[in-house]
Amino acid sequence: MNDRILKKAEDLSLKYESRQDQMSFLAGFVEGYKHLKATRVGDDAYENGRVYGADVFASMVSRREERFVRDISSKQTNQAHLRRVK
Repeated sequence: MNDRILKKAEDLSLKYESRQDQMSFLAGFVEGYKHLKATRVGDDAYENGRVYGADVFASMVSRREERFVRDISSKQTNQAHLRRVK
């Protein structure tokens, strides 16, 4: 992977707020780039790697949100029986 492509990937990753999200995007981008380079899929490996990285990031965020909703809903149901009724 050359420096120009890596610089573009770093610039794209800066759109995400947390450092963890930036690293996840970059990891997905690099893995996608390596895979596409190994399979020799077209010359547009940068664009394909960017799309792959974005997909990996989106699935990770989706799992994180599902876990958050599940945790919140379980806390609400666990506390519902503890309310005092007058």
